[in-house]
This record gives sequence, structure tokens and C-alpha cells, in this order.
Amino acid sequence: MQLFNAFFSLLCIVVCLYSAKLLVALTALNIPAPLVGLVMLFILLHWRIIKPQRLANTSQFLIKYLPLFFIPVGVGFISDLNTITDNLLLIGLLLTLLPCLVLILVGKLASKGRYRD
Repeated sequence: MQLFNAFFSLLCIVVCLYSAKLLVALTALNIPAPLVGLVMLFILLHWRIIKPQRLANTSQFLIKYLPLFFIPVGVGFISDLNTITDNLLLIGLLLTLLPCLVLILVGKLASKGRYRD
């Protein structure tokens, strides 16, 4: 019975994800499909269409092994570490100057709008 519950809960998560992908593809929404899938799963849980107890074990399992999903990103970062260190000054300048520039430009644009003081 526990194996059936695990299969059912994993199936619910996967069905929400792929139905969200289909919905985004058909409607050409500019929203990420995993986000739509999470909202769909939230609605199903909120309206008690799916009982939260049925998803508890699989959710705990996925959260327990969540760091494993970040290993490929870390390996990719380490493999490109030489490129990053070669361009560290440029990366630092881009990460500080561009947000400041955008903030200044947005402030200037907003001050020219009809809602200024």
C-alpha cells in the first residue's frame, strides 16, 4: 500500500508539471511551466482534491535529496572557474554598475511620468 501511495503522489506531481507544460504551450503564456504546475498543485491541495497526507512521503523524500539536483550546476561552475577568475573584474563591475545604472534610469523615467510629486 505504501508503494501505491508513493507512486500516486509522484504521478500527481508529474501530471501537474506536464499538464502545465501543455497549458503553457497551447496558450503561449509567458510564464514558466514549472511555476504554473506548482500553482496547479497548490490549487488541488487547497481545495482538498488531493489530500496532503498522500503527498507527504514523496515530498519529504524529494526535499531530503534536493541537494543532488544542484550538483551539475556546481560541477559546471568549477569546470569554468578559470574563465571566471580571468574575468573577475569585469564580472564584478557588471554585477555592480548595471543594477545601479538600471536603478538610475528607472528613477529618471518614473520622475517624468504623470505620477510625480
